[in-house]
Amino acid sequence: MSVRRGFSGLLFLGVLAGLWSCQGSPDRVESITVDEIAAHIRYLSDDLLEGRAVGTKGIEMAARYHEDYFRTMGLEPAFGASFRQTFPLRGSKPDPLASLEVSGPAVAITPAPWDEFVVRTEREDAPAESAGELVYCGYLVQAPERGWDDIKGVDLTGKVLLVEVNEPGNRPGGVFDGEDMTYYGRWPYKFEKATELGAAGVLIIHDTKGAAYGWDVLRASWGNESFFLPDRNPRLLFEGWINGETADRILAAVKLDRKALREKAETGDFAPVPLGLRAAVRQRRVYRTVDGVNVAGIVRAGRAGAKRRTIVLSAHYDHFGKDETLQGDQIYNGAVDNCSASAVLLALAGHYAQRPEKLKDDLCFVAVTAEEQLILGSDYFARHMPFPKDTALANINFEMTNVWGETEDVFAIGARHSDLDAISRQAAEKMGLRYIPERNGELGFFYRSDQLSFARAGIPGVWLSQGVVAKGPDKGAIQAKFDDYRRTKYHKVTDEIQPDWDLRGALQIVGWARGIIALLQEREALPRFVPTSSFKREN
Repeated sequence: MSVRRGFSGLLFLGVLAGLWSCQGSPDRVESITVDEIAAHIRYLSDDLLEGRAVGTKGIEMAARYHEDYFRTMGLEPAFGASFRQTFPLRGSKPDPLASLEVSGPAVAITPAPWDEFVVRTEREDAPAESAGELVYCGYLVQAPERGWDDIKGVDLTGKVLLVEVNEPGNRPGGVFDGEDMTYYGRWPYKFEKATELGAAGVLIIHDTKGAAYGWDVLRASWGNESFFLPDRNPRLLFEGWINGETADRILAAVKLDRKALREKAETGDFAPVPLGLRAAVRQRRVYRTVDGVNVAGIVRAGRAGAKRRTIVLSAHYDHFGKDETLQGDQIYNGAVDNCSASAVLLALAGHYAQRPEKLKDDLCFVAVTAEEQLILGSDYFARHMPFPKDTALANINFEMTNVWGETEDVFAIGARHSDLDAISRQAAEKMGLRYIPERNGELGFFYRSDQLSFARAGIPGVWLSQGVVAKGPDKGAIQAKFDDYRRTKYHKVTDEIQPDWDLRGALQIVGWARGIIALLQEREALPRFVPTSSFKREN
């Protein structure tokens, strides 16, 4: 027996024992216990797995753990005889000596790599130096359905675009969805739009509020190897970020004030502003191909009148691996992001596998890879599902699941796009929970996790989140802990199991998910997107 197989096998013994050890305990939802969820988190976030980065032995151990658990609990392999969906991912390692030079008449600015700018490319045909005229493009948004166009017909072919993060009017009463960020505000949209316009490259100007995270998070994620799907069209010669102070300095060099430019970009009258400068990026990337692995099992409906439709439950199991340049702790364990969610996915899979007679619709449990690499695993899965797309009811996604205790309220990220809003509300209220509007919409969470891949494929999806009011006397305790997590642990090596966790919060999400599943099974019609959503079902 291999050490890897033996270690996960010992974990299974503990998990299975936990299924029967808490009979009558308040720390359980039917067969699912706090102990089981804790055991899954302990293994997946252990240093042994070295942070579960794509293309490493650690992520293979995590994939094997999911596969072994699905098999042990009696799920049916989703891909013929296999639980694995294997596909190629192309890796691109950053150049530690990458350089950026902005030059023009009496201007020569060379920002410091990693401290003032980060760059990468998916283009293996990119030359060692990529350069073009620098053009300030505001938010680089073209949204005809909203009557917004930052381009105004200007030819940006071969240009390097200096772009603000987020979108116009990302505030109460703003021109898009007010404080709720749309996809136009997400940085992947900027790169996609620039590619469509034929630009050579993009530098997005970072600010913490607009990006929803600090430069340290950006530096850590962009300092690692990045991956892309080779079956997707290649993008720009380079794409990157530049910090706000450096952008201010570049604009000031040509006697432009960024504050005034941003104010103009908040209006429909904005048009691109040529800066009379040349931006040149030099980088040498090293490429490799690795296997991406999604792991999925199916619980077939066992109730009379089963409809052979499918509800997809998902959670990503990858993270950022390790950074050997750090002093001290080097491993990004990702205990909350996303071992907490993987634990809930696994627990629900085991629960339903023992109770197929309760199901009128099939359940597909999928552990997706490469979420931290722009949701690549779910992108691939949603385009290559092991069942007809028109039989998929919905996606319930688990992400950074509550480990801080029970709340009196909950909300569903992305529910406003579809009928899942009413279903999520009904399931929550049946549990005695208040269902509140989505919080932190300005952070654009819906566009940052795997439910987006399903929505793009025409399948409504939600990310289930705890609310903001804690049960018990200290009503603000859980929100305070979540805020502290976002500030001090999110995408950092400090995202580890903490002694003050209360996994009854995760059990609450388990119960809510079960309620949503029960309601979905009683529907005759497939959930649909609301008319105002940018997503549509094809059937």
